[in-house]
Amino acid sequence: MRTALRTSIVTAALAGAMLVPAAGSAFAAPAPQAVTSTKAAASQAERVVINKHLVADMVNSATEAPSVKIFIVNEDGTTRPKTLASLDRGHTKQSVQGTVFTLTKAETAEPVLTVFENGVTTSFPLPKGKAATPAPSENDRYAGQAVSIGNGMVAVLRNKAEGPEAWIRAVGPQWKPGDNYMSRVLTMLNRQQTSAAVGGVSLKLTKADTAEPVLVVTEGGASKSYPLPKGKAATPSSCVSEVKHVTVGAGGMTADLTMSPKGPKAFVHAEGPGDWTLTLDRSHPKGPDSYYLRIINPNSAQPVLNWKTQGGENVPVKTASFPALPKGCTFEYKVTEEQTGSATTGVTTQTQAQTPVQAQTAVVPKGAVAAGAELPVETVADTDDSTTLAAGAGLFAIVAALGASVLRRRRNHG
Repeated sequence: MRTALRTSIVTAALAGAMLVPAAGSAFAAPAPQAVTSTKAAASQAERVVINKHLVADMVNSATEAPSVKIFIVNEDGTTRPKTLASLDRGHTKQSVQGTVFTLTKAETAEPVLTVFENGVTTSFPLPKGKAATPAPSENDRYAGQAVSIGNGMVAVLRNKAEGPEAWIRAVGPQWKPGDNYMSRVLTMLNRQQTSAAVGGVSLKLTKADTAEPVLVVTEGGASKSYPLPKGKAATPSSCVSEVKHVTVGAGGMTADLTMSPKGPKAFVHAEGPGDWTLTLDRSHPKGPDSYYLRIINPNSAQPVLNWKTQGGENVPVKTASFPALPKGCTFEYKVTEEQTGSATTGVTTQTQAQTPVQAQTAVVPKGAVAAGAELPVETVADTDDSTTLAAGAGLFAIVAALGASVLRRRRNHG
């Protein structure tokens, strides 16, 4: 019984002790905020008194860049919530009603707030932090390997993300390695402008599209070479070749030849009353039967366009090669060697295609094929005698089999 009573008394005493501070806090009047050099817990900023009307919250650490916020202090010592001025590394100076606030040494680890008012400047160091990472200067963009090329000029050789560059600058006849070379620019060579002439010297940027370009300086017939720093080879801006224009017939018929990763393409255009166009490519390498026009070896790396103008059987077949695929580009298909012509593929070698072809003629086969069979001109051009004989033998066998079947039926019904 006594033990239980003692426990109740101790419990009540502890409860009373815990409630006393809470009750005191509930009825205590809020004290005015004192303006002292303490750290504000909410923003982790160090507050300093500028004068009786202004305070500054300053932040600077290894993880936070320097910043300063200026506030107005009321007559009762409280601080207005609205910011009067705000400074950081991007905005280091601000003037308010004749008072100038400046964040000096902003890029260092120990910046300073200066306040200029009524002709007097007062300084307030910020907490020590971390210096800013230095941004690339304008000189860094144009800095490089400087070499003297004579006549008071240097070539500043670069080969970075912008590609190879040779900046030709005037430095005077007394320049020597190690001297300043950031002077007047005379000209600049790069992959777009590979040659120039200045000061009686001819300049050429050779191997510009490779990873190891070279500046060649020529004066009085003598040339000197200056290798640029090693970089990256140029990436082709387009994998479509330049257009090659070819006249392929009378009456203004032309063909525009191009090469791309998809293979050769010939855009044929005929002007005049019978204006028409035709496109040949790897999938459709042959023109109409009435005109000999085709891409020879369309699956090869060096296809050619063959055509034959009208004017008789003795008119020779003409040939034009397609442009080469641009450097750095690859074909989207397996490149094959020249193929031998056949009646099924319709693709012939250049030697076969150069054999004169009789245009617009018909061949009437003999024997079992003679019953109204007629081969088109294009098939005749692509078919040799052995193929024709084989086709005739096959048709003869079919006709013979059909004839035997008819005779058996007649006998059965006779």
